Amino acid sequence: MAHLLLKPRPFDLFLHQVHAWSGWTILVLVLAQLVLRFACGRPSPVEGMSKFERFLAAVMHLALYAILIVLPLTGTIAMYVTFRIAPLHSLLSWTLLALVVLHVAAALWHHVWRRDDVLLRMIRGRG
Repeated sequence: MAHLLLKPRPFDLFLHQVHAWSGWTILVLVLAQLVLRFACGRPSPVEGMSKFERFLAAVMHLALYAILIVLPLTGTIAMYVTFRIAPLHSLLSWTLLALVVLHVAAALWHHVWRRDDVLLRMIRGRG
């Protein structure tokens, strides 16, 4: 990384652009996924799941969608408007990592412990 008073290296600028375009691409894909979800409906819940498990799944998906939308927005604001929002962007990045780890753990728990078809539905798409 370059010092604040020094000119950034070309490779640093390249990585910065890759990071920005990746975020914007993810934002477009998430918005497209939401449009499809509202147009086609959401998948039916897995049989045998309790109301609490369905509630946790809904909260997890809502949190993932929210962070995947807000993260590129805070990154863009930090890049073009004010860098003061950068700590929030960083916190959201770590939160996304935690949510992804929890999501993977839950999918594996369904596959290995409960032996239901949640993981297979995620891989195949609609069942």
